[in-house]
Amino acid sequence: MKQLFAGILVLFLLLYLGAELTRDRPARPGITAIRWCTDMNPARTVQTSIFEKLNPDIKVVLDPGARQKLIVQCATGTGPDVIDVYDSEQMVSYVEAGILLDLTEVAAEKGFATTNTYPAVRDALMVEGRQYRFPCNVGGSAVIYNKAIFDDHGVPYPTENWTYVQCIEASQKILYTPSKSGAKHIPVANFYSRWFYLDLLVGHGGRLYRDHGLRSAFDSTEAIEAMKLYYDLIYQHHVLTTPAEAAAISSQGGWAGAGGLSWFSAERAAMIFIGRWYLCQVPSYPALKGKLGAVLLPQIGNHPSASACGTRAAGINVKSPHRAEAIKFLQYLASPEYGAVIVNDGDSMPPNPALARTGRDLVNAAVDDPAFHQTFVDALRDARSLDTSAFIDPNQVLRWLDERIGQVENQRVTPEEALRSLAKEVNETIRLNLERRPDLQRKYERVTGQSYRSDWLTQR
Repeated sequence: MKQLFAGILVLFLLLYLGAELTRDRPARPGITAIRWCTDMNPARTVQTSIFEKLNPDIKVVLDPGARQKLIVQCATGTGPDVIDVYDSEQMVSYVEAGILLDLTEVAAEKGFATTNTYPAVRDALMVEGRQYRFPCNVGGSAVIYNKAIFDDHGVPYPTENWTYVQCIEASQKILYTPSKSGAKHIPVANFYSRWFYLDLLVGHGGRLYRDHGLRSAFDSTEAIEAMKLYYDLIYQHHVLTTPAEAAAISSQGGWAGAGGLSWFSAERAAMIFIGRWYLCQVPSYPALKGKLGAVLLPQIGNHPSASACGTRAAGINVKSPHRAEAIKFLQYLASPEYGAVIVNDGDSMPPNPALARTGRDLVNAAVDDPAFHQTFVDALRDARSLDTSAFIDPNQVLRWLDERIGQVENQRVTPEEALRSLAKEVNETIRLNLERRPDLQRKYERVTGQSYRSDWLTQR
């Protein structure tokens, strides 16, 4: 028994020692350490070092592992001080969980309000009119193309205001016209099906929800037409690869790994529909130097070229013991010093649009052509943040969307069947959520101005 107690004591001491050794401490007296829950992109080191030079009394500690236990940590007061929130769906979830600080007043005072960034992304920083985060970067999609591959097949480069008809024509020439080099290329590298579809949805003028977020818009004409176009780009026009073709390509040697990002980088695909953040890849592929061009997404019908506007944006833990220091960090995100880092490493667009007025402001080592960068300035003009609903878990909806896209890609259901079943599932879940949760019933009354009734869905 004594040995057992001795063993427990030794174990306790070892655990205590481990905790002490890994506990965050200021580098020296007078320094406040704040934890930033973000990814381990090498650019984060550069970003934090500049902040620390501007604020020598603050040290930023990267904490990518915090996300795995974020809600528990924040609830117990041990969470990170600054939290990267990757999309508006995740933001809504965190706000509902009571994790994020309402920044509305302090952001206006300190220069990182929603008015200090792009109009296209402002709605994605707010929940019910209140601001909860500020961008680390902002981006809309465009088409990056490899000029050498177009030249190899004798195909003219995409031009301003091109349409999907013209995109399909160029893609089929690349696919079926023998190249001068003898190499074969696929037209478009699809690196993320959901993003491709959502850009098509925005391009059609579609949305995710209607009626104050109480009903799905996946069964709208715009959403269904977007999915039909996505399907046709795969099976009718052969602009995108089928799942079987993608698997075969990934198994071939010399393709630099699986996935559209690798295919384009290895110069096996002529185009990729993506944000300016792709430039972070270019230093690893020196053969791409001087070959890249960019053009806005193809227009759909009478709609202007438009994409979904995305942002990785930072919020503040409502229980942070270092709130003043965390606020300084968000101020830094709106600063010229931080913006210069984003410009130089190509990680999308700087949060402050005053630092990216023209393509000349964005020229960097990866691409020295101002016209290339101007495309991404223009892309944010008509880009739009995706709308959300306060009455359903947005991440759950996106998982269901991924399932439906996969079913369409594998020809298990038609585009219309996929989206009508998705809309039905979303609507039924919203109905059940309202039935079970008085807090959502109160929210229903606020947004509609009507008293909640159990038969509200059939009455609206």
